[in-house]
Amino acid sequence: MKEFDVVIAGGGVNGLACASLLIKYGLSVCVLERNPWVGGGAVTREVTLPGFKHDMFGSSHVWIHCNPDFQEIKTELEQYGLKYIWSDDQITGHPDQTGGPGIVIYRSIDKTVDSIAQYSKKDAARYREVYEDFELVREGFLKAFFSPPSPPSYMAQAMENSKEGLKRMREFSLSATAWVDQNFENEFVKATMLNWAMAPQILPEQEGAGQSCYIMIPAIHVFGQSIPEGGSMMLPVAMQRYIDDNGGQVMTEAPIQEFIVEGGEAKGCILEDGREIRARKAVVSALEPKQTFRKFIKPGVLSEEFTQMVDRYSFGKITICRVHLALKEAPRFNNGDLMSSCAFHRIVDTAPQLIKQYAEIAQGIPPSDPFLWSACWTVVDPTRAPEGQHTLIFDTFVPNWLADGQSWDNIKEDYAHNVLLKKLQQYAPNVNQDTILGEYIETRESLEAANPSFVDGVTTGGERIQGQLGYFRPFPGYAHYRSPVKNLYMTGPHCHPGGAISAMGTITANIMLEDLGLKSNDY
Repeated sequence: MKEFDVVIAGGGVNGLACASLLIKYGLSVCVLERNPWVGGGAVTREVTLPGFKHDMFGSSHVWIHCNPDFQEIKTELEQYGLKYIWSDDQITGHPDQTGGPGIVIYRSIDKTVDSIAQYSKKDAARYREVYEDFELVREGFLKAFFSPPSPPSYMAQAMENSKEGLKRMREFSLSATAWVDQNFENEFVKATMLNWAMAPQILPEQEGAGQSCYIMIPAIHVFGQSIPEGGSMMLPVAMQRYIDDNGGQVMTEAPIQEFIVEGGEAKGCILEDGREIRARKAVVSALEPKQTFRKFIKPGVLSEEFTQMVDRYSFGKITICRVHLALKEAPRFNNGDLMSSCAFHRIVDTAPQLIKQYAEIAQGIPPSDPFLWSACWTVVDPTRAPEGQHTLIFDTFVPNWLADGQSWDNIKEDYAHNVLLKKLQQYAPNVNQDTILGEYIETRESLEAANPSFVDGVTTGGERIQGQLGYFRPFPGYAHYRSPVKNLYMTGPHCHPGGAISAMGTITANIMLEDLGLKSNDY
């Protein structure tokens, strides 16, 4: 039997971030991971051909650079192999197949505004206004994003006593479609902004999405975009090395069988092979709630009221169909060299195309004319492929159930080749059988097999609906990362602030440090 101050189940980015911050404060921590590798949603593997490194899930690192606690440990992680490559100029390309130049989002707000102005000077001016509005609330955003969520009435109380506040509350309550329609006029600009706003799997007509539009757009200019050299997995690998080298231990191929609960208090984990890993002070679950509370805690420990909340937690009906390619050459977009020089692209024809796609998703139909997200990270990080060659990811949102009863595993090749690839070729025709060296297709079934926390192929940790955001995430009364079991804490994308690579496990660590009397937090 091994014993540590803290035991963490789940070696994804959030579990490792939690462990890293606890280690920094002098606690001994053991992280248990079922796979032979760490990373959770930030995993890099050679799935097409040897030497071609593909980010399997999370890829672009933006929100993590907003995390003040991550900045505290970043310098140490850099000593263990973490090196970020920054997109200092062009960040995202939005190609246009109707003859226009397309829109390029730069780190520079001025260059971005100039790109949008090619379509509409009015829309360009409005874009700048949204950016400037963010500067006014930047510090408040950072505090709210990386702190336990406040009661939903707090923001309303702060804003309801002025005309300007009420106007902004109204905008926050809009759907993404309504917000875009009310703020922009050009149809291609609308399609670009709507596609961007819905990136976290927000539905187009879902009310309450307006607030995220005021964050999604400006943050890229303020905090920038980066990828780790060598693959997204270099972040969790650096955390693993840091933990192992500073009094902790990361155990891979160590699936848990049960959380040990004695006298109503979490005391550690039992592994599938029977070993016990004991915790002197606390246990953390970085697993999704149904595994944590329904699979790994014995019946009778939790109240029926709580288990009902667990059972009602919704992961949603949207997954992805993703294609990984090994290529002889990088994609060449029809819009020219500037568009092709972007490593990352959001590809959408029109806003109605997006609306139709979500209508098909709701009916369990594979989208017939989907938008695409694509990334050729070897454009900026040539270490990810053999010299002169490239990797490419492209995907879209699809339903995780099919009305005709088929499985994605059965139809994935036909859909990838005859829908997704053909869509990409409308914009970058050189991605074809002459340049494709190898492929790997990811769907609902392979996603959940790789990571059981991707329930039904959902990679976001749970639906981003009003009843599962902020003070309600994951459950009413449990948004502050403490579970009903004493000294059992929660972390992961099912907790506030939700999905994306943000290292939000540091929030859970701060709560624990405060409970242990090791830190005073200013929330």
